[in-house]
Amino acid sequence: MENQVYFTPNDVSHITEVTKRTLHYYHEIELLVPTYIASNGYRYYSSKDISKLQTIQFLRELNLSLADIQLYFSNSIEEKNIILENNYQCIVAQRDQLNKMIHFLNHHLVNHRKEEINMSKWNNDNIQNQYEKEAEMKYSHTPYYQAFKENQKRLNSTEKQQNNKRTMERLHSFFDKMNELFIANYKINHIQVKQAIFELKDILRTQVPNVDEQFLEYIASIYENDERFAKTINNKRHDNLNQYIADAIRNDI
Repeated sequence: MENQVYFTPNDVSHITEVTKRTLHYYHEIELLVPTYIASNGYRYYSSKDISKLQTIQFLRELNLSLADIQLYFSNSIEEKNIILENNYQCIVAQRDQLNKMIHFLNHHLVNHRKEEINMSKWNNDNIQNQYEKEAEMKYSHTPYYQAFKENQKRLNSTEKQQNNKRTMERLHSFFDKMNELFIANYKINHIQVKQAIFELKDILRTQVPNVDEQFLEYIASIYENDERFAKTINNKRHDNLNQYIADAIRNDI
């Protein structure tokens, strides 16, 4: 131990902000074994150990698992750089996603400070994927979901995006029209309301070809009870528009 500067676990923890418990665990799994272990079991780390620990911390920031980090240290320089390159792309994607979030949040705080944040305006593939997974869990047993999936299979990714965009544009146009009818005190059995509901059925059939009364009841229930859909429908429109539309759908069943 002579002619060498060593650091205790307390020292290393103070320098790197890694807890002593974590250091002990890294030793236990042989990811970071102290250079010197005294006969009494005390652990002493060298500057080289601290350098390795800093590399471990960096790799953890890249979201590598401890098992992958173990492999990293056993690889050649070329293999190590391939790992770094792959994770570099992930970090860039995360940065871009974070920048989108910052822009979205800034827009909300500057332009809609008095409103609750509306996640329906957040163009986020993760949220869309969550909606799709949720729909699959709830409705995969129904013929409507099966028809929807079959319909989606016929489209490539670009066609799906275009179809979804057109559908959303038509839906918002429908919501705007229903909002005008609602504000003008049109009853749900009025001919213009019935015509609007007929248009809604046509919109829905672009996604689910086998729309029937049971499916329309599903839609009415979603518009009525799902807070996310209610916020989307009512945003910058009448606060009770979602209920008005749900009632109009049921009246037409």
